[in-house]
Amino acid sequence: MDEMDEMIKMLADAPEEQRKSMLTQRLKMIAGQPDEQRVKSVAGLVSSISKLKDKKMIGFIKTRTNIISAFPDEEGKSIMVARIKASKLLDEKVNKVDLMTTIAATKEWPERKQKMFMENLKQIFAQLGMPMPEFK
Repeated sequence: MDEMDEMIKMLADAPEEQRKSMLTQRLKMIAGQPDEQRVKSVAGLVSSISKLKDKKMIGFIKTRTNIISAFPDEEGKSIMVARIKASKLLDEKVNKVDLMTTIAATKEWPERKQKMFMENLKQIFAQLGMPMPEFK
Protein backbone atom coordinates (compact mmCIF):
# COMPACT_ATOMS: atom_id res chain seq x y z
CA MET A 1 0.00 0.00 0.00
CA ASP A 2 1.50 3.33 -1.00
CA GLU A 3 1.41 6.62 0.90
CA MET A 4 -1.74 7.91 -0.87
CA ASP A 5 -3.59 4.62 -0.23
CA GLU A 6 -2.69 4.82 3.46
CA MET A 7 -3.81 8.45 3.74
CA ILE A 8 -7.14 7.70 2.00
CA LYS A 9 -7.80 4.67 4.21
CA MET A 10 -7.00 6.71 7.32
CA LEU A 11 -9.32 9.53 6.18
CA ALA A 12 -12.09 7.06 5.27
CA ASP A 13 -11.94 5.70 8.82
CA ALA A 14 -11.89 9.19 10.40
CA PRO A 15 -14.98 10.98 11.71
CA GLU A 16 -16.76 12.99 8.97
CA GLU A 17 -15.64 16.43 10.23
CA GLN A 18 -12.00 15.37 10.45
CA ARG A 19 -12.17 13.74 6.99
CA LYS A 20 -13.77 16.88 5.57
CA SER A 21 -11.17 19.19 7.12
CA MET A 22 -8.15 17.12 6.06
CA LEU A 23 -9.51 16.42 2.58
CA THR A 24 -10.27 20.12 2.10
CA GLN A 25 -6.63 20.93 2.91
CA ARG A 26 -5.39 18.23 0.52
CA LEU A 27 -7.68 19.35 -2.33
CA LYS A 28 -6.66 23.00 -1.86
CA MET A 29 -3.03 21.94 -2.08
CA ILE A 30 -3.76 19.94 -5.26
CA ALA A 31 -5.69 22.88 -6.77
CA GLY A 32 -2.54 24.99 -6.39
CA GLN A 33 -0.28 22.56 -8.22
CA PRO A 34 0.84 23.03 -11.83
CA ASP A 35 -1.64 21.44 -14.27
CA GLU A 36 0.29 18.25 -15.09
CA GLN A 37 1.04 17.52 -11.42
CA ARG A 38 -2.59 18.31 -10.46
CA VAL A 39 -3.84 15.72 -12.97
CA LYS A 40 -1.44 13.08 -11.60
CA SER A 41 -2.42 13.92 -8.00
CA VAL A 42 -6.13 13.66 -8.79
CA ALA A 43 -5.58 10.35 -10.62
CA GLY A 44 -3.72 9.01 -7.57
CA LEU A 45 -6.49 10.21 -5.27
CA VAL A 46 -9.22 8.58 -7.38
CA SER A 47 -7.23 5.36 -7.69
CA SER A 48 -6.71 5.17 -3.92
CA ILE A 49 -10.38 5.93 -3.21
CA SER A 50 -11.37 3.07 -5.54
CA LYS A 51 -9.59 0.61 -3.23
CA LEU A 52 -11.97 1.34 -0.35
CA LYS A 53 -14.92 -0.93 0.43
CA ASP A 54 -18.10 0.26 -1.34
CA LYS A 55 -19.79 2.01 1.60
CA LYS A 56 -16.62 3.90 2.58
CA MET A 57 -15.82 4.70 -1.06
CA ILE A 58 -19.29 6.18 -1.63
CA GLY A 59 -19.05 8.26 1.55
CA PHE A 60 -15.58 9.47 0.63
CA ILE A 61 -16.62 10.50 -2.89
CA LYS A 62 -19.67 12.26 -1.46
CA THR A 63 -17.43 14.24 0.93
CA ARG A 64 -14.98 15.06 -1.88
CA THR A 65 -17.80 16.20 -4.20
CA ASN A 66 -19.34 18.42 -1.52
CA ILE A 67 -15.96 19.99 -0.75
CA ILE A 68 -15.18 20.73 -4.39
CA SER A 69 -18.64 22.25 -4.94
CA ALA A 70 -18.03 24.64 -2.03
CA PHE A 71 -14.64 25.81 -3.34
CA PRO A 72 -14.33 29.21 -5.00
CA ASP A 73 -15.10 28.86 -8.71
CA GLU A 74 -11.51 28.84 -9.98
CA GLU A 75 -10.28 26.25 -7.45
CA GLY A 76 -13.28 23.99 -7.95
CA LYS A 77 -13.01 24.10 -11.73
CA SER A 78 -9.26 23.41 -11.62
CA ILE A 79 -9.96 20.21 -9.67
CA MET A 80 -12.85 19.25 -11.97
CA VAL A 81 -10.71 19.79 -15.09
CA ALA A 82 -7.91 17.73 -13.55
CA ARG A 83 -10.43 14.98 -12.66
CA ILE A 84 -11.65 14.75 -16.26
CA LYS A 85 -8.08 14.81 -17.62
CA ALA A 86 -7.17 12.10 -15.10
CA SER A 87 -9.72 9.82 -16.80
CA LYS A 88 -7.01 8.97 -19.33
CA LEU A 89 -4.67 7.77 -16.55
CA LEU A 90 -7.23 5.59 -14.75
CA ASP A 91 -8.54 2.09 -15.22
CA GLU A 92 -11.79 2.38 -17.19
CA LYS A 93 -13.91 0.75 -14.47
CA VAL A 94 -12.35 2.87 -11.70
CA ASN A 95 -13.01 6.00 -13.76
CA LYS A 96 -16.63 5.08 -14.48
CA VAL A 97 -17.48 4.10 -10.89
CA ASP A 98 -15.92 7.32 -9.57
CA LEU A 99 -17.78 9.53 -12.06
CA MET A 100 -21.11 7.75 -11.52
CA THR A 101 -20.72 7.95 -7.73
CA THR A 102 -19.84 11.65 -8.00
CA ILE A 103 -23.02 12.30 -10.01
CA ALA A 104 -25.07 10.23 -7.54
CA ALA A 105 -23.69 12.37 -4.68
CA THR A 106 -25.12 15.49 -6.32
CA LYS A 107 -28.64 14.04 -6.24
CA GLU A 108 -28.90 15.14 -2.59
CA TRP A 109 -28.29 18.76 -3.57
CA PRO A 110 -30.95 21.33 -4.43
CA GLU A 111 -31.95 21.05 -8.10
CA ARG A 112 -30.40 24.40 -9.05
CA LYS A 113 -27.01 23.40 -7.60
CA GLN A 114 -27.20 20.01 -9.38
CA LYS A 115 -27.89 21.71 -12.72
CA MET A 116 -24.98 24.12 -12.25
CA PHE A 117 -22.63 21.23 -11.45
CA MET A 118 -23.76 19.25 -14.50
CA GLU A 119 -23.47 22.33 -16.73
CA ASN A 120 -19.91 22.92 -15.47
CA LEU A 121 -19.09 19.28 -16.15
CA LYS A 122 -20.54 19.49 -19.65
CA GLN A 123 -18.49 22.63 -20.36
CA ILE A 124 -15.29 20.99 -19.12
CA PHE A 125 -15.78 17.90 -21.28
CA ALA A 126 -16.46 20.17 -24.29
CA GLN A 127 -13.45 22.38 -23.49
CA LEU A 128 -11.24 19.28 -23.37
CA GLY A 129 -12.73 17.93 -26.60
CA MET A 130 -13.94 14.79 -24.85
CA PRO A 131 -17.38 13.21 -25.09
CA MET A 132 -19.38 13.44 -21.86
CA PRO A 133 -20.39 9.97 -20.66
CA GLU A 134 -24.04 9.05 -20.18
CA PHE A 135 -24.90 9.34 -16.50
CA LYS A 136 -27.89 7.08 -15.83
